[in-house]
Amino acid sequence: MDFPHFAAGTGLLVSLLGLVPDVNAQAVAEPSVRVAVFAQPNFPTYGVSSLVSPQQIVRNLRAAGLDADLLDADALAQPDKLNVRRYGAVVLPYGNTYPADAFANLRRFHQERGSLVTTGIPFTHPAARRAARDWNATPRWGASVRTAPRQGPRPGTHAVRIQTESQNWTGISSSRLAVRPGDRLTVSAALRDTTPQRAKTAPTRRTVSRSTDNLYVRFYDAGGKYLGQRGVTLPSAFSGWKTVRVESIAPEGAVSADLSVQMRRPGRTFLFSDFTSRVNDKPASLANADLSRSGDEFLDLGHQPAPALWGPDGIGIGGFAGPSTPKDPTSVQVSAGDPLGLLPLFADRPAPTSRAAPQWLDPASLPDGVRVIPAIGSAKRPLMALLVQEKGTFQGAVDAWTYRVTEGDREDYYTPQVIARATIAVLSRRGLLDEPEESVAFRALDALPRPRILANQALPEVARRYDTFQPKMPPPARKLYVADVRNLNDDEKLFLTSLQGIVNRKQPRIYFLFDDDDGRWLEALQQQDVIDTPTRVADPWSLVEQFRSEFTGAVVCDPNVYVSPCVAVSLAGADDLLVAMTPQLAERVKVPVSVDLRGRFKNNADALKYLRTSVAPRLDPYLTCTLDPAVFHQGAVDSLIAARASVFWITGPEAQHLPGADSFGEVAEVNALFARMPLGAVVRGFWWHGDGVGLQESDGVALGGRLGKVTLVSDLITNLSVHSGVPADRLVQKPRPPAPPLDPQKVYVSFTMSDGDNLCTWRGYFRRYFDDPVRGTIPVGWGMSPAILDLAPSWARWYYEQATPNDEFICDVSGVAYMYPSSWGASLKNKDAAFRWFYDRTQDYMGRMDMNTIRLMDVTKSDIARVGPLLPGLDYLLPDYGHAGGTAYPEVTYTLPTGQSVFRAVTSGSGPEHFADQIRARAAGTRPAFVNAFVWNWGSNLSDLKKTMELLGPNYVAVTPSQLNALYREANKKSAAVPGKQAKRSVR
Repeated sequence: MDFPHFAAGTGLLVSLLGLVPDVNAQAVAEPSVRVAVFAQPNFPTYGVSSLVSPQQIVRNLRAAGLDADLLDADALAQPDKLNVRRYGAVVLPYGNTYPADAFANLRRFHQERGSLVTTGIPFTHPAARRAARDWNATPRWGASVRTAPRQGPRPGTHAVRIQTESQNWTGISSSRLAVRPGDRLTVSAALRDTTPQRAKTAPTRRTVSRSTDNLYVRFYDAGGKYLGQRGVTLPSAFSGWKTVRVESIAPEGAVSADLSVQMRRPGRTFLFSDFTSRVNDKPASLANADLSRSGDEFLDLGHQPAPALWGPDGIGIGGFAGPSTPKDPTSVQVSAGDPLGLLPLFADRPAPTSRAAPQWLDPASLPDGVRVIPAIGSAKRPLMALLVQEKGTFQGAVDAWTYRVTEGDREDYYTPQVIARATIAVLSRRGLLDEPEESVAFRALDALPRPRILANQALPEVARRYDTFQPKMPPPARKLYVADVRNLNDDEKLFLTSLQGIVNRKQPRIYFLFDDDDGRWLEALQQQDVIDTPTRVADPWSLVEQFRSEFTGAVVCDPNVYVSPCVAVSLAGADDLLVAMTPQLAERVKVPVSVDLRGRFKNNADALKYLRTSVAPRLDPYLTCTLDPAVFHQGAVDSLIAARASVFWITGPEAQHLPGADSFGEVAEVNALFARMPLGAVVRGFWWHGDGVGLQESDGVALGGRLGKVTLVSDLITNLSVHSGVPADRLVQKPRPPAPPLDPQKVYVSFTMSDGDNLCTWRGYFRRYFDDPVRGTIPVGWGMSPAILDLAPSWARWYYEQATPNDEFICDVSGVAYMYPSSWGASLKNKDAAFRWFYDRTQDYMGRMDMNTIRLMDVTKSDIARVGPLLPGLDYLLPDYGHAGGTAYPEVTYTLPTGQSVFRAVTSGSGPEHFADQIRARAAGTRPAFVNAFVWNWGSNLSDLKKTMELLGPNYVAVTPSQLNALYREANKKSAAVPGKQAKRSVR
């Protein structure tokens, strides 16, 4: 949803040095009108960037002379808190989502002429607290599992609604209650089948046994290990409420048990209530058994268009239409009259006049008496607009539809500006501001610090001090010192990990056990003859004394500046310092404090400026890292210190309460840091650490990519200062088996597993996949970052050695590291040269890893066509992170002018039934057909893939990626040999 009017795709990147306004200095008049701005921690966003900060909207409104308050969801629902006597307008900044429990009061506010300033496609996704406290949901609380207030079997009682959508388990589990071996435990629940009749009677190909829907009692030992369960099948074909019970004897070793409802029959909806438990015939308390206490989490309850309209229960803000196409573009110009005062805001934004747009306000959805004043776009397709309610239920109200200002990593600047201007405009149209006041307010917003546009940037040319893509350590010592740090506190772990980084730079000698995965990879190093039997160190603190000559002192962090540990870790790499969160820790182990950061910086931005100007010039210009200080103790900083990387973090809107948080200034400093780093510098770590805590993944990857930086996900990783020292120039996959004979009546399916660019997945997550006995029984293409060759070649070697003929490794994602071809190098002077450099490096590393193909992410058809010629050594490409192309077979499987085959992903999501339905749909009518079935690793398992093929039947054949390409080429060759012959359209 990028609109070039706002610089998307124009190669412009903005830097916001000093962007946060001084509210007191910018105020232009005594506030005369108050505005409510909705602000709810962790509220779901939809259709707008989660970086948009309600706090920044308030700052802008106050700078414009308006009084503004932050109101949470509970306040919005209370007439004494939100009403027209207190507020002239309410701003809803979370896009399509809105607090469902506040809807009635918001509608009342609107009826009384209160103005709504909206974002996204407003009032189409209700969100509410629909998670039950003390209960766990499978797979998670959300659209499939949520509480149903006052829908229990008796008036005023509550229930849980469970809706199955695929053959994945869906259900809830209670908190655990204490039991002893031999106890007789009885649990019960009332249930009601609310499945729509059409779903009960619809024909289905599904073959799931009804016995897969059960009420269970499950038992656990003192360590939480699952010991066993007993279940009873849930009934079907009944009306009203029905109670089911299950009884079981606690096995030997059991200390706790829980009640669990788990369903797997697709397409069913049930209500559950009246949960009870008894131990030895005596009542046992189940926490929140009546479901009366909600969790704090807000759940997006799914798309519901009616509340936005003018029906008897609608709020009267309008429906949406779209999308348009490149052949039928939509105007993206500021509309005549400029009712929101946008021209000064976008004066320096060169842009085309029109383009394809996904959605806009639909004038046809408005009743008579509602007048539209376009702000961006045309009267027929307004992307932004004012709605003047001249008649009807909401007569007298003036509202704003601001949709979305897409600005990549700068949306957090432009959206608050647009919202403030829209708020001023609606208040002016209602007469709450006169024309001079409106003019003064707009001018105040014009005067706020503006972003500095970074375009046509020439990056510094700096010689890389190593030949590899990522810096490697020297080969590890044959005898490592191994210490278990699992029982240390977080500060202690960070302190010792910084020691590890300093010591291992000269030669890797220290290895820490943070968890069982570290033990497994230590064994792998021995099995691969990289090291001998290690020396076990009983007391990790003895290593401080043993290696005291290798560090110079300690650097102490400032608890009042959240990112000061980033500066400390960077200094540790530059000056061989140990990182101490407190001076007391350094004193305890008799390490002198060389640098004390306490009181040194005003805020995060000031700290990052010091990092950029005083520390980074002494570090590796090709290596930086984005890492939340909250995870520094988990082990990732050793290799950063060893390789002398700079480290930074950008706080998101949900983290602005943290000491020193200043997201605008932080982004500005990081942009400035990137502008000083050469082409191809790597950003390790990860941009995200929870929604709104840092940058979103896409925002961060794009921020770096526009200035020629790539992301290498490596936030939850350990001992990389040892693993990166393992010598390896290349690895060879096991011989790829030939493709099966081509059958022109069949559909060939290649499953490609996602997220292998994330080094953390190979540390432990995929090891579980590889231990699954199902592996090898079905072909899978495993995405893997070729950069693993530099950083953890022993891991890659282990997986390559464990591979069966049905396992193939492909390059993931987009190249040697993570980037988006759609925005790569967009702010650089020589974008084409940047593209060529990246794919030259990619092809080199793919060759070293014996990889035949690549998954591209965030690409259009033109992006794919641009990448293909830059990878002449590849015969085929596997674009897309989930289905992103067209729906017709020729749009997802085709051949480039270079002769390279393209297999775009035909699947998204997870679940065998869902996979099978999508594969059938994309290959419908074409035989033979060849499809790339994307598998989302976080929500799938290998059994799902086998089940998918069972559901598809014998006319669908699973193959490896290389076999898919070979068969496709064979089919095309045979087709070309017969003039006029093409793939057949099957008749069903």
